Amino acid sequence: MPAQPTAIKNQAKPGRYVVLLKSHSNQAIKKVQKELGVQLTSSEELSDTLRAHQVLDSNTGLLFNHLNIAVVDNIEEAKLQRAATSSSAVLYWEEEREFRTANELEQLREIKQTQQLLQQQIEQLEEMIKVRENENGTQWETATWGVNAVALKKDGFTGKGVNVAVLDTGLYAAHPDFAGRVVEGKSFIPNEAWDADGNGHGTHCVGTALGSVTQQDGKRYGMAHEATMVIGKVLSDRGSGSTSGIVDAIDWALEKKCRIVSLSLGSPVRVGQAPSPIFEQVGRKALENNCLLIAAAGNDSRRPNMPRPVSSPANAESIMAVAAVDRQLNVASFSNGGINAGDGGKVDIAAPGVDVFSTYSENASDGALYVRLSGTSMATPHVAGIAALYCEAFPSLSAAEIWLKLEKNVKSLPDQLIRDVGQGLVQAI
Repeated sequence: MPAQPTAIKNQAKPGRYVVLLKSHSNQAIKKVQKELGVQLTSSEELSDTLRAHQVLDSNTGLLFNHLNIAVVDNIEEAKLQRAATSSSAVLYWEEEREFRTANELEQLREIKQTQQLLQQQIEQLEEMIKVRENENGTQWETATWGVNAVALKKDGFTGKGVNVAVLDTGLYAAHPDFAGRVVEGKSFIPNEAWDADGNGHGTHCVGTALGSVTQQDGKRYGMAHEATMVIGKVLSDRGSGSTSGIVDAIDWALEKKCRIVSLSLGSPVRVGQAPSPIFEQVGRKALENNCLLIAAAGNDSRRPNMPRPVSSPANAESIMAVAAVDRQLNVASFSNGGINAGDGGKVDIAAPGVDVFSTYSENASDGALYVRLSGTSMATPHVAGIAALYCEAFPSLSAAEIWLKLEKNVKSLPDQLIRDVGQGLVQAI
């Protein structure tokens, strides 16, 4: 039975802090433990049955070895401030933030709930979601418009041998389109399984990045259908996650030797707000481990009059930020832009993100096997899947070099601002 809708639970815990360390050497860790009065447990001790939320308490924190990041609970801010001195092993700290799915339907639900925007804006969003144009393309008649827009080739690369992590609400593993696929998964949300997906958002993103064709009529919708699927549930069935859960999952993805990590999630930032050093560190460490993080730019804009800044974590310079375009290859009305580009937070690349057809979960409250959704969440997995094709085509290139090649091979969008679409529309290899 599909899950019944309830209020979204905030997965970020009050009093929990994410701490950026200079080093994870034994000496540095001992110093941090002494300064904060907490014992740090290594992420190497985590397993399928023991996850971060089970370790954290007032006396025990968690150290993510691959990222030089620790998570601690119930530490006085004054103690953290004293620890973050020039002589300390602590570089930076911030309170844990909440992250949400970055899709237009979730945005629409919140608009309806709060009634803070004009009724006209709500009606415009509803109309855009309801409008369904003919999916047949002139280049590939059995493919979605997004497949044709990114110039995916019928007989091209497939992502074979490339590990791709999709960190989202999980996967509806019983979906017929994934039958026979080898999938590795893990949940970072307490008491929710990674392979059930009571939300549907994650399954939609997995389908775009790593799906193939529908079992119903053979319509092609996915990018890298032979890539290795690594699924992390970092957002609850109500679409909410936290910094620590996302960092935990990225650390796990690095352990699994993932070349690409897709993050269709975000937390809004203010105009002029600098990127979080936490996610800048995470992105750089991922690149050092030959892994490219690709994240949604966010859906806070009300164009043309009110574009908003790229969300976190996409606003970190070391994480690729993806904007959404519509069928006419114009920037989507909701897609965030590089308002804070001077402080980091620029858009790097664009992808199809309006009326995107993909797989869905029958466990969701509006459960179905397939739906069309809009959002930078839908654009992000297009880029993640295509990045896997590049990794297959150029196995000797580093993650940073794959990033540059993706940007170099875009389709130019001369009628759009670089602020809004970055280098242009991502193109398959």
